Parts: sequence; structure tokens; C-alpha cells
Amino acid sequence: MLSAALTGVALADLAASRRTIEAERRVENPLSLGEENPVRLAFRCHGAPVTLEVCDDLPLHLEPAGEWPVVRLEEGAWVEVGYRVRPGRRGRYAIGPLHGRYRSRLGLWNRMITWPITDEVRVYPNLLAVRQYEVAMRQGRQMEGLKRARLRGAGTEFESLREYQEGDEFRAINWPATARRGSLVTNLYQVDRSQPIMLLVDAGRLMIPQIQGLSRLDYVLNAAMLLATVAAERGDQVGLMLFGGEVKAFVPPRKGRRQVMAMLESLYDLQPEQVEPDYGRMLGWFAARHRRRSLLVLFTDLVDPEINRGLTAHLSALAARHLVLVVTLTDPALLALSRCIPENAQQAYEKATALEVLAQRAETRARLQRSGVLVIDVPPSSFSAAVVNQYLQIKEQGRL
Repeated sequence: MLSAALTGVALADLAASRRTIEAERRVENPLSLGEENPVRLAFRCHGAPVTLEVCDDLPLHLEPAGEWPVVRLEEGAWVEVGYRVRPGRRGRYAIGPLHGRYRSRLGLWNRMITWPITDEVRVYPNLLAVRQYEVAMRQGRQMEGLKRARLRGAGTEFESLREYQEGDEFRAINWPATARRGSLVTNLYQVDRSQPIMLLVDAGRLMIPQIQGLSRLDYVLNAAMLLATVAAERGDQVGLMLFGGEVKAFVPPRKGRRQVMAMLESLYDLQPEQVEPDYGRMLGWFAARHRRRSLLVLFTDLVDPEINRGLTAHLSALAARHLVLVVTLTDPALLALSRCIPENAQQAYEKATALEVLAQRAETRARLQRSGVLVIDVPPSSFSAAVVNQYLQIKEQGRL
């Protein structure tokens, strides 16, 4: 009798636990690589109040950042909760069904619910830095890490005269006007706009190694997109070429924000390949299609001495017509090894290897600089800002 009674109570509890619960999902699209992107969930319960535990069916490379949400639902009211997802790889993904679980009133049962909601999402390079820059520009502020470039006095076409101000370049002083007025007078120039900026991105084997959870190529694309946004906002034409053993994607230089989106669409799902970068083929392909003097920003690595020698020869020839900037990423782990105090033979060997690699990089940087090539070699923490600041300095100095 007791067993039958308990069974009856349990079945009654199960029957009473039935609820109709509506669910919706809103996910930001595209997502930004390596960042915590918000996902919003909304629920409405038709029936007695319940406490609902929920989770999404996330694909590989999309990981929840933190705990799954728990939400208390009252009858008839929409309740919104959220969580954050951190993508570990660029590309296109499908978020599968949404799952929920709640306990019966007596706690004897867990009832599972699945809502057949699916969302296609794209994971782009890190766009949060781009958005922060755009917000700062709208609010008249300067994005943290970026230097303020003077937009006047940096071009080549004369605009007007004004009184000398602290920080004006000596070469900008107009000496005849200074003599007439009896005080220093400076020439102002219109900023050169609509200049071609070409981003050349190595997507070969050198860009596969990971640094702090992201591949070298991921860091490069994050920086390239911020640079493209800044250059487009300042009226320059921006183009893109991705290459490995051959040219993988090419977006000719054009002006405007739409150009930045075209670049994003061409590269967001491309991954580095196990091939040697063919600098000669890439630069020859580019030179045959683009002869106007441009700023060429080459994102690559300087880890292989033999490859570096060939790179220097190709860029030396290119620097006769174009302004060339080579951008490479320093691994913080390599720097840490070079500075450590060895406690055993293994650590001594690792330090010696790190010092040798850094010395080879320094030698390649010096060789490139002697050939008239600008070089940036910085760690991830300052990578994007260093690239954009170099561009702003080039524009300010009128070097194009």
C-alpha cells in the first residue's frame, strides 16, 4: 500500500510539473574572436512558477565564458537572461538547440525541455577594438593606446599661414612671412587623402603558432582590421592581400567603410596553411597590378633566417617605389626565456636558444631598416596600437 501511495504521489508530482515555456535567443552576429560576446535568452512560462536551468548546444570552438544561467519564471511574464560566449577560432558556426531543466514541485523529478532554435553565426577577427575606436571618434575622444595625430600641417598641398605653435616642425616655418610680421609664422598644409594603403598578410606556416591562445594570424587580422578602419575614416584607400604559397584573397584598394566590410568578408574564415610564404610570387603579383606609390604593410614573422634573407632582397627592390612597413609579433614567452636565470642545464639551453632567435630577429630588422624598410616588432599587448600609431605618424610626417 505504501509503495503504491508513493508511486501515486510521484506520478501526480510529475503530471503537475508540466509547463509550456516559450524561449527566444538573440545572439550578436558577427562574433569577435577571443572576446566575450553576449548572448541573450528570453523565456515565458504558462503555468506555475519554476526555476529554470538553461544551456545552449554550442559547437566546437565556441565556449561559454562562465556559468550557464539560472532564471526564475513567473506565470505569463517574459524574463530575459544572458551569458557570454568566447570564440576560439574564426569561421562560420551553427548554435544548436536550447536546452532547459527544472525540478517538479516536490523535487521528485527533473523535467527536460529542448527548444529547436538554431542560429548561424560568423566569427570575425576581434572587432571590439574597432568598435571602441568608432565610439571614441563619435564622442570626440582618443582611443586608449592610440596617439593623437595632427590632421593639419601634415600634407603636401599649401593651405594657409598661422602663428607658430609649440610642436610645429622647424621645416614648416615660413621665413619670408616671419620676417614681414616680426614673429614666427608656420605653413599649414592640407592632409593628403585618398592615398593607397595595402595590407599584405602572410597566411603561411609562420602564422600558425599560437601566442596566449590565439594564432599569429589572428593577432595580425585583428590589427589589420583596426588599421583599415582608421585609414578608411581618414579618407585613404585600403586594400588587402592574403597569401601563402600563392595569393589566397585580394581586395583592391578603395575608400569607405564598405571597403572594410568587404575585407572582413574575404578573410574571416581563412586559416593559415602549412606552406612556406612565397614572398617573391606575392610581391611580383602585386607589382604587376599596382604601380602607384603606396604604403605597403606586410604582416609576417621573422623567425627563419633563410626566408628572411630572401624577404629582405624582395622588399629592398619594392622600397624604391613604395613605403614599406614590416609588422611582426614578438612572443612574450620568448622574451621571458631570454631574461630568466637558469637553474639547470635544460633551462640554460632554452635561454641560449631564445637569445639566438632574438638575435636573428634583431639582425633581420636592422637589415630591413638599412634597406629603407620600416619595422615593427612588438608583443601582443601593444600590437594593434603600434601598427595604427605608425600609420598615423607616417601620415603626420607626409611620408607618402
